[in-house]
Formats: sequence, C-alpha cells, structure tokens
Amino acid sequence: MAVNDPDLDILDSNRAGGKAIRGGALRTLSYFAAMLLSLASVPFMTRHLGTVDYGYFVAVSSIIFIIGGFTEAGLTNLGIREYSVLDGEARDRFLRELVGLRLALTVIGVLVATAFAWVTGARPVVVQGTFVAGVGLLLTLTQQTYMVSLTARLRFGWVSALELIKHATISVGIVALVLAGASLLPFFFTSVAGGLIMLACTLLVLRTESALLPAYDRARWKRMLRDVAPYALAAAVGLIYFRLAIILMSYIAPESETGIYGAAYRVVETVGVIPWLVISAGFPILARAARDDAGRLRYALQRLFDVSALMGTLISMCVAIGAPFAIEVVAGPKFAASVGVLRLQALSLVTAFLVATWSFALLSLKRYAALLIPNAAAAIAAGVLTLVLVPGLGAKGAALATFGSEAVLALGYLLALRRTDPELVPSLGILPRLAPSLAAGAAIGVFVPAHPVILVALAALAYLALAFAFRAIPPELVNAALRRDPPPL
Repeated sequence: MAVNDPDLDILDSNRAGGKAIRGGALRTLSYFAAMLLSLASVPFMTRHLGTVDYGYFVAVSSIIFIIGGFTEAGLTNLGIREYSVLDGEARDRFLRELVGLRLALTVIGVLVATAFAWVTGARPVVVQGTFVAGVGLLLTLTQQTYMVSLTARLRFGWVSALELIKHATISVGIVALVLAGASLLPFFFTSVAGGLIMLACTLLVLRTESALLPAYDRARWKRMLRDVAPYALAAAVGLIYFRLAIILMSYIAPESETGIYGAAYRVVETVGVIPWLVISAGFPILARAARDDAGRLRYALQRLFDVSALMGTLISMCVAIGAPFAIEVVAGPKFAASVGVLRLQALSLVTAFLVATWSFALLSLKRYAALLIPNAAAAIAAGVLTLVLVPGLGAKGAALATFGSEAVLALGYLLALRRTDPELVPSLGILPRLAPSLAAGAAIGVFVPAHPVILVALAALAYLALAFAFRAIPPELVNAALRRDPPPL
C-alpha cells in the first residue's frame, strides 16, 4: 500500500492523491488562462488577415491537426503509463527512445503533409505555411514527449506553466505581427516560436534529472508501435464519432440547422477538454497501482468516479444555465436557437468525465484492444442516431445523437472494465447524495430572474454547499484544497 515516506517515489506515497487533485485543478485554470489569451489575440488576427487569408490559415491548421493526430498515435498516454511503472535508468532510457520515435514519426508526417499540399496544387502560401506550422508541430510534440517525465512525477506546476508559456508566446507574436502589418506567412511562425520556447524551457527544467538525447532502437520502437496500435486506432475512431453529427448534418439538414448546431458544438468542444485535464492528472497513480496494488487501484477508481459524477454534473448544469451568455459571446444574437441545443449537448459533459475515467483505467491495465470496440460502437451509434433524429428534430436531434454516442462509449468502457475485474466497477452511492444539489442549482437557473453569469455563480455555490452538506464531496478534495496529506496507511 502507499505510504507517506518522503524518500519514496511520489507515486508510491500518500501525497500522490493530493498532488494529482491540485494538479488537475491547476491545469484547468491554466487552460482557461490560455483561452483568455486566445480570445485577446485571435480577433486581431482575423480582422487583420481578412476572410481569404484567414481561411488559408484555418486550412493549414486543419492539415496540421490531422497530421498531429496521426503522428501522436497515443504515444503520450502510452509514455505516461510506461514511465509511471518504470524506475531509475529504465525510465531515462524509455524516455529517450520515445522522443526518438516521436521525432521520426513527426518528421515523416510533416514532409508528407507538405508534399500533399504541393502536389494537389495548393497556393504557395499554403504549402509554405504547412511546412512552417509542421515545424511548430514537431517542436510541440517533442516537448510533450519530454513532459511525460513531469506528468508521471505529478509535477503539474511545471506542466501548467510550460503550457501557458507557449500560449502566451503565440498570443504576443500574433499581436506583434498585426501591429507590424505582416502578411499571412509570418503568422505560421508563431507556432514555431511557441514550441521552441516551450521546448527550451522544458529541457532546462529536466537538465539535471534526465538523459535528454533522443535514442534510436528499432526493436523497441516496433514494440511500442505494436502495443499502441489498438489504442491509436481507438483514438482515431474517437475523433470521428464526436464530429460525425456535424459532418452528416451538412448532407441531410438545412444549412441553418447545421449552423445552429455548430455554434453550440464549439462551446461543448472547448469545455469538453476539462474532463480530460482533470482525470488525466490521476493517470500516473492508476498506472502505478495497476502494477503493484489492486486494492489501491479499486480505491482510486472509486474516488475518480465520485469526482467525475460531482464535477460532470456541476459543469453540465453550469453550461446549461449559462447557455444564453455562451452563445451570445461565441456566435451572437442571430444564433439564439443554439441555446436549446447547447443545453442538450451539456448532458454529454457528464458522460465525458466517465469516458475519461474508465479509458484511463483500461489504459493503466494495458487493455488497449478493449478500448477499440466501444469507440467503434460509439461511431456507429453517432451515425445511426444522427440519421434518425436530425430529419425530425434538426440541431436538437444532432445534440441528442452526440449524447447518445457518448453514453454508448461510457457504457462500453464500463463493460470492458467489468470483464477485466468486476471489483473495479464503482459503487453508485454518490448519485443520491448529489440529487438535492442538482435540484437546487437547476431551480436557481429556472426560477431566479438574473443575468446568466450571476445565475451560474449562484447555482454553483448552492450545488457545492449542498454537496458538502450531504457528504457528496470526497474528503480527498477537501484535504487537497487545504493541502493536508492523509495519514500513512
């Protein structure tokens, strides 16, 4: 069992839980800060470049997003999982080999993307921008690989600071280029600057702790790719199912309904990152427990489920109540019909927390193939539900289809976890204790006449107060907030 010994690896210590909880909160705050930086800088760029050049910028960004998805191939999570269960020199050797593999895959991906843009007759600025942004991707993914070391050792202060440094660099670069009256191409270099500075800072942090030179080991690379292949395929399918509704709507629904759904989708896509930031902070602990201590793994999964239920319900409620304000900010008053769609889509934020929890549990247990079938089922459910519901319900039908596919994925993961070990299935005891909190928050949102932002604040306070009163807040969250470590086991 974990003990509170300062000489132990942090993952074997009782301090691990508190550090993971505070780390998840810190990464979430860092994410919101990065969003604010983008909101402050991107509007300047869009107005400066105009519709045509900004369209080229988005096109290049989309190409790089796809290439990044393929070359990432699940290697970051695989890296965190393996680094968490290794010790000493084996950790350093693994990290060097992982960095080498990431470099090789990303270089190939960037060259293929650039060649594709050139062969297909894209404008010179798009070809050049693809290569430049690809270099930025190479730097970013390399830094993310080195950051496996920080994440697996629960050093989330540095993780959050480094991510924020990158976004601040990009935002400052964008504003500076706008003030200088720059053309389109220099804007692609902002990602290079952000990635370079973030990588340099990461190497400075790790310089005395790890061997940093990439390593080439063809046999180990093959084993890594073989292990990660099912998970990489599952992740690729996962990217598809969440976006399938809006893709199909462009074929089967009026353009107005697609636009209404798209405005709500953008909000949920942005907020939907939060479950993964929160839950991923506990992933190294799950991986270590899966190796050493089945009892600790069951305990950690139960607590993560409790946190998922608590936070998922809270965030879903807040998005539903604040939907009018969110849509006004994102899309403007012409998209008032998106408010009801967003409120339906908010339901998927609850399932997103469950999906994150159980997917990391399966990853910790090396059940890579078990992740693939639920994702395929979710993609099929998304397609079928969209085709059935959208003709009659329009954008709201697409929102229900997205929630349905997320529910299918969460259930599939839970069944896979049950087949692995029935004792890993969590108790649902927290749900009745959350019911009064949700009822009070929802009542404030419906019956109190006030601005949506004020309603969100009041509803969240009422929700948390009643959750505390009914003991629906795990004590670990309170201890972590007060920086109190639990006693040794």
